[in-house]
Formats: sequence, C-alpha cells, structure tokens
Amino acid sequence: KQWYQRRVQDNGVLAGLCREEMDASIETLRAMSKLADAECIVLKEFNVVNGRAIPVPGYRYQTPATRDMPPPPKIAWTDSPEPATLPKKTHEKFVCEVLIRKTQAEDSMWTDLRVAMLGNVDAGKSTLCGVLTYGELDNGAGKARLNLFRHLHEIQSGHTSSISREIMGFDKQGRMFNYENHSIESILDCSSKIITFIDLAGSQKYLKTTVFGLTGHCPDYAALVVNSKQGLGGMFREHLGLSVALRVLSFVCFTKTDDTPTSTLRRCRMEMEKILKGPAVRRPAYIVNTLSDAEEAAISIKERTPVFMVSAVTGANLPLLQHFLSRLQPALSKEEYARSLEAPPRFAVDGILNVTGHGTVVTGLVTKGTIREDDAMLLGPFADKTYQHVKIASIQCNRLPRRLAKYRQSVSLAFHNLKRVPRKGMILQSPEYDSYCVEEFTAEIYVLQHTSSSKLKAGFEATIFIESIRQKVEILHMEREITTGQKTKVKLKFVQYPDLVAVGARLFFRNGRTKGMGTVCAINKIPSNNVMDIVEVE
Repeated sequence: KQWYQRRVQDNGVLAGLCREEMDASIETLRAMSKLADAECIVLKEFNVVNGRAIPVPGYRYQTPATRDMPPPPKIAWTDSPEPATLPKKTHEKFVCEVLIRKTQAEDSMWTDLRVAMLGNVDAGKSTLCGVLTYGELDNGAGKARLNLFRHLHEIQSGHTSSISREIMGFDKQGRMFNYENHSIESILDCSSKIITFIDLAGSQKYLKTTVFGLTGHCPDYAALVVNSKQGLGGMFREHLGLSVALRVLSFVCFTKTDDTPTSTLRRCRMEMEKILKGPAVRRPAYIVNTLSDAEEAAISIKERTPVFMVSAVTGANLPLLQHFLSRLQPALSKEEYARSLEAPPRFAVDGILNVTGHGTVVTGLVTKGTIREDDAMLLGPFADKTYQHVKIASIQCNRLPRRLAKYRQSVSLAFHNLKRVPRKGMILQSPEYDSYCVEEFTAEIYVLQHTSSSKLKAGFEATIFIESIRQKVEILHMEREITTGQKTKVKLKFVQYPDLVAVGARLFFRNGRTKGMGTVCAINKIPSNNVMDIVEVE
C-alpha cells in the first residue's frame, strides 16, 4: 500500500488543483491502480487558502461503493467556532490525500490460529513470544519481551498487566515468517497460516484481565509456560484449571532450561506428568524431542499434552516448537467453521478507542459471518435496552486496512457518524438477527473452588465472564445451596445493565477465591422495540 499527497510540491508548498483538474487526476490514479490490481481511495480533501490547507468538514472516507457519490459541500473552518462557507470562485484550489492499496479478494484470507500464553509471573511468556515473533534470542535480561509491552510500568517491572497480540506466519511448505526479515504486510501476503499469540498476565492481581483474554478472545490453544527453575507453583495450576474449565486445549513449554540443574528439571517434569494424567486433565504428557515427535504431537493434541523443553537465550528446541506450530490445525472442524462463516455477521466488542480523524473505534472478534465496508449493522444493547443502526466506515486487521473481516478474526471497526458511545461487551450484528437484550437468565453452574465455610446461596454476587461480557451478577434463586465440587441450576441477574446472551454460551464467574464455571440454559428475552433510526451519511 502507499499514501499519496496530490499537488504538494517537493518543498512542501501547497500548490493545489482546480476541481476539474483534481477530478481528472484522481481518475488517472484509479485507472493506474486498476491495472496494478489495486484500489484508489481518497482519504482527505483540503481547500488551499493563502498556502494553507483547510479541511473540508463532512468529507467522508471513500470506499468503492461510495466514491461515485456527489462531492461534499466546500466548507472551510475559520478562526471562529462556526464553519463558514467559502465563496464560490473559479480559481478555488484543492489538495487531497489518497491511499493506494492492493485489492483484497474474497478468498485471499489466511487460516488464523490463536494461542493464549498462560503461566506464572516470571515464567517467560512474553520473552518466549517475543523470540518467536521477532526472531531474535533473548539476552537473559528480558530484552525480547520489550517488543510486547504496552505500558511504561510493564517495562519497569517486567510484568505483563494487559493483553497484547503479536503474529507469525507459515506458508504451505512450513516456512516461517516473522518480524526478523519481514514487515507485517509481507508476513500476511506470504503466509497461508497466521499464528496470533495472545500474551496474558501471570500475576494474581491481574487474573480478571487473564480470564477476559480467555473468554473474550476465544483462543484455539493455550501455551502453559513454566519456569523450570521455580517449578509448578504460583498461578500455573490456576491457569491450567481455567484452560480445562473453558475447554481450551493446551501444550506446555518449560523455559530457562539452559540455567536449570538436570535434577530440578527432571523433578518438574515428573510433577507435570502426574498432573496431566490425573482426573482433572486426563491428557498425559508427550515429551517432544525430535521433529517427528513435534509432528505427531500436533496430530494427537486432543489425546495428549505436548511438552517442550526450550530456552529463549540459547534457542534450544525452539525449532521443535516452531515446527509444531506450523503443523497445528484450528480447534474448530471445517464443517463448523464453514457453517459459522456463512451465517450473517456478528461482532463482539472488547475494546473502545478514540482515534483522531476517525472518532470512536471499536475492537473485537468476528464471531459469525463476514463484515464488509459499508455494511449496515445494529450496535447494542445500550443501557436503555435499545440498538442503534450504524454503517461500517473502515476495517483494520493486524494494523492494516482491509475491505472485509471474516469469522474468528480480531479487527477494529470505524463507523459513519456514530452518535452514542459504545461499551465493552456490546454486540454488533446483522439486522437479520433478533434485537433483544437479557437481564435475567438461568444457568447450570459448577463450583471449582469455594473457601468460605458457608455454602453458596441466593444473594451471592460475582463477576461473570461470557465471551466479551464482563460484569457483576446476582444469584436470585438456586435449586439447592452448593459448595466446592457441586453443581446446580441458578437464576442470575445482571446488576449493571442488560446484555445479549445466547443459550448454550459458556460462562465463568469469580468473587475473591470463589470460582466456578457453567453453561447458559435459558434466557428471558426483552425485545428491543425502540431501535434508533439509521444515521444517514450526507
């Protein structure tokens, strides 16, 4: 892709073109782009007044479906807060910013496989992820993990507190592509499979963020990273229990093996084998020592848990892990994937951004179908139990602009004239779906841990996680009071605001050290009759 600024001289002076010349110049660019199997999009347009560029308010991002619309009114901003209409003159000059990008075909998408990084603090999750995605070994002091940190306090402490994502790719021959010698555009163009690493926090105080990463980002697999010097303490068992409860298949990576005594490493491995073949997991360990072992581990991951002994400093056994990832297949079957891909689009919102020039942008996961630019969709439910009609203005996937986003891809979406501020946990869906919200629902829950001497009873409150939903619920009614290791049916109510929940959705709840899992059995639908009118774009 390439950005062009039309009619700006080499020294930066804005010369500008009249309307007829500008239109002819854009048409020439579009013709050239078509020959190169690319598309030409006018991003911004400015009036040139006394050598200054004055933005044209109301000028919209032009997509192939809207580029032939009548041009916007010629309006410029003055020093006053109110816009003033420019006088119509024949010598009026314009400059514009144009994006040239390769045309995205419907079938040009890659296989996206998502791996969540779990483990205790100082296990080396971010370091291992950084070595795999950037192709540079660690220096033993955490240099490789700096590429994944998003906040200053993470760099200072060396501990992850947020959710970050990085990618690496493989082509059909198993060749690896990462940031060592490739840009993100090159990785996406050359790869038939993209591995998206979801780096999660290992500290107990960030457990809420870790659980949200597992429920909202829907990983195919979980990489349980263990510091071989420290053993299986800390949050390892808790993260293993989370992956089992949410039915996320996992594999184990022992790190820092270059600096661990053989006896300590052997003791950790034996303890791991005992846990994996126990009644809670029932997937015995499979130690990977050769490339053929790695290939067999990828095939039999549903029956056995692959275990890798790696070092991010010396690079020991990293080729085995890379070969294993190249052979790993998505957890969904092809039939289930095709069925979800053909369904009307639905998108789960897990983040809200305010981007200059684009307004409110939402991030999240496409949970059904395919979203395209200029699609008309419903966003909600809002706190007043209503939905708003919106239009997709632009799509970005892996930091690159796209024309469409398919099922199970994490993308960011901008809208045309979004009037209300969305929140995390909302759903963006096709008008073909029912527009309803849920305040009360019935679920069958199983208590994983309850440390209190009293049993769970009506009135108990906890934070619940259902896909991208994360809010407080209250137990209204229970068939019977329960404690650790018991299950029952309960009636739950959202405390803060209504949300959209579907029957069969898996849930996880926690309050302090009390944790449990379950499945939504029934919902009380509240029809959303008050749907806001669609926002027409001038």
